[in-house]
Amino acid sequence: MTRNLHQIKSEQTRERLLDAAVGLMQAKGHGQLSVHEVARAAGMTAGAVQHHFSSKAALMLEVITRLIGQLEEASDFWPPAQWSLKRRADHFVQQAWAKLYGEARFAVAWSAYLAAREDALMVAHIVERRSQLTASLHQRMAQSFPEMCQGPQASARVQFVLSALRGIGLVAPFSPADAVTPQLQVLSHYLQSFEPSET
Repeated sequence: MTRNLHQIKSEQTRERLLDAAVGLMQAKGHGQLSVHEVARAAGMTAGAVQHHFSSKAALMLEVITRLIGQLEEASDFWPPAQWSLKRRADHFVQQAWAKLYGEARFAVAWSAYLAAREDALMVAHIVERRSQLTASLHQRMAQSFPEMCQGPQASARVQFVLSALRGIGLVAPFSPADAVTPQLQVLSHYLQSFEPSET
């Protein structure tokens, strides 16, 4: 289906706003991110932001979706299945922490999610989008960790790994500086625990 000029301009505006939001999140660290700041950085009005994103949480959800999409396309993020299980586990945990869960923008985005938890429509939207992201991540995890991603509990294991990374990311700003590394090592050991037994 051919897109018309209005659709193309609308997509370009959304991309410009997302670029501005990502740039501000990287520059501001853990600070709050306002719709007015995003609009100013993109050279637009706050009304333009609200036209394309129903709330700050919706904007943050799209930012996280974009960041995860970039990770899925990054050739150095997902370890190849032919590496040893230890090497794959260590690589994945280190990359996931360095490029997403340990970054300030992750905590900023989740603060917007939590602020929207009383908005039933927004919560439903977040659940739907996160479900799509989780399915995509599960597929990539299955390629890198086929040992873990088999059997009836495969989905729960992937969810557990991602929940652990999210949890560490959310409490890291309130934890001692030396608290994160041992937890990441425990998570790597968990991934390694699915080494297939010799037959």
